[in-house]
Amino acid sequence: MQRTLISGRVAIAFAVVAVVLEGLAGGFYEAAASSSGLSVEPLKLLASGPNGAALIHWGSLVDLFGYLALTPIVVYLRARYSAGKYIDLFAAAGLMVVVVGSVGAVSMATAAPPLIKDYAIVGPTQGRNLLPAFATLYRTVVVGMWQTLETIPATIWLLGTASAARREGPRVVFAILLLAALANGAIAIYRLLLY
Repeated sequence: MQRTLISGRVAIAFAVVAVVLEGLAGGFYEAAASSSGLSVEPLKLLASGPNGAALIHWGSLVDLFGYLALTPIVVYLRARYSAGKYIDLFAAAGLMVVVVGSVGAVSMATAAPPLIKDYAIVGPTQGRNLLPAFATLYRTVVVGMWQTLETIPATIWLLGTASAARREGPRVVFAILLLAALANGAIAIYRLLLY
């Protein structure tokens, strides 16, 4: 086994941080929308008022750091399973997840709150003119980037790394990577075929 720049303990710590931050970000979004699920109607978020704008802003910033926390994990897994076939390709897919997710988070943090605040100021009648812009932003980031474009390389990264972990162990790493890959793959298929 090759010596890694990032220790297993550090990678585990970043994995825990990433999971916690992504859970918090999801909580912010659910609170802003007053509902849960893969997506909500854009109008519901647009009409969430100044409180919803703040929740989306902070949720997106937390989400950004959740994505960035994946970077050391990608680097660790690439080094840990360096003998695995195509591991560089799988690591590149993992880094693509970080980039796509981070760009989406920054886009939501900077563009969504001003639209939500403007809607609260002008009211529903005049605010209907803001709905097309907000709906486009929402669908581009949430559906297009996070739930489609991101889930494809996430599935490749996780499945590929899981195959290396299956051969080299430990089994728990294989199981976690496989389950995460299947979840991402299911979302990708749903978005590509059924939405």
